[in-house]
Amino acid sequence: MSFREAEGRFHEAATRTTGLEDFGDTEYLEGLRTLLGALDDESELSGIGLAVIEGMIIGALQGRLRSEQGFSEHPEAREVSIERPLVITGLARTGTSALHHLLAQDPALQGLELWLAHTPKPRPPRAEWAGDADFAECDARMRALYERSPEMRAIHYSAADQVDECWYLLAQSFAHSGWEANTHVPGYSKWWAQHDMKPAYQRHRRNLQLIGRNTPGKRWLLKDSTHLFDLNAFLSTYPDALVVQTHRDPARVIPSTCSLCWSARAPVNENPDPEAFGRSTLDLWQRGVEASMEARRGRDPAQFYDLQFEDFQRDPLAAIADIYGHFSLPMAAAAESAMVGFRRDNPRGKHGKHRVALSDWGLAADEIREHFRAYIDLFQIPAEG
Repeated sequence: MSFREAEGRFHEAATRTTGLEDFGDTEYLEGLRTLLGALDDESELSGIGLAVIEGMIIGALQGRLRSEQGFSEHPEAREVSIERPLVITGLARTGTSALHHLLAQDPALQGLELWLAHTPKPRPPRAEWAGDADFAECDARMRALYERSPEMRAIHYSAADQVDECWYLLAQSFAHSGWEANTHVPGYSKWWAQHDMKPAYQRHRRNLQLIGRNTPGKRWLLKDSTHLFDLNAFLSTYPDALVVQTHRDPARVIPSTCSLCWSARAPVNENPDPEAFGRSTLDLWQRGVEASMEARRGRDPAQFYDLQFEDFQRDPLAAIADIYGHFSLPMAAAAESAMVGFRRDNPRGKHGKHRVALSDWGLAADEIREHFRAYIDLFQIPAEG
């Protein structure tokens, strides 16, 4: 299959399945066409891979259509304010998801639930979700994923009704790291490394305004490692954001990230090369932290809270209390109680244990740490045994 030649078919499929035709402005086409070219010229997708990537492309286009429908039906959403959103970023596998899910228990915060990230619209009352066709479709898709790849539960568990990552909204602009995590597309990767993310983040904000239309004034809680790559663009869109950056020994982070991506990547590619993937993953996330360090230089340190992985693991609730104190956020008794209950009901390892070996990726701990030396030294990140 030629991906370039399928561009029109992808759009037609998204239109047919949604009954919608308006894709909005053409900003997304540069990323889409760069991706399609790289898929043709560089990837080695398996039969399953062709179907998976095609589904991801059509899904992103469906998301655009649903957003444009929402923007048209709810023009008043443009006036919804987003003030001092609390955003979590940091290298993958540094506790961002665990922190995200705990903070999401605070009734004073609203997060980006997975099903609404896929099908943006004003968030209906939670009691109505079970009867919503969009929710049911997302829920069925996630259940099928874990039936097909049960090991994914232990590595990174997601559910339709739980908060998830911002990249699902950035996918509408075809500008995020997920494509290179799934297959070999260095041409696209090079394009994305130089791409101005401001338009993608402006669309991201419009989507949050749409989703949060029924809860104006409620503080947003966001999370995504992707924000590291263009923190300047993110902060130009959310200049008063409260940024929590998590930190962990990169020698533990990189192999764990490789393992996470490999569980999805290996089945969709012919002749997958784990050592080559280990090298590209190392280079990708080194670029991410270096970009974030540059973006933070000269900004008010009070806008950031740096959380060491070992501190969060030792006492998550104490770490959260410190975050709230740093940003002068109120911690209601109901929030603390909900977090305690969530921890009790969701202990570490609930969905299984994730076992990682550095040797699987052709990398050595000292080599990884040397690549991240400036980052380790700046944030005084301790080495893990």
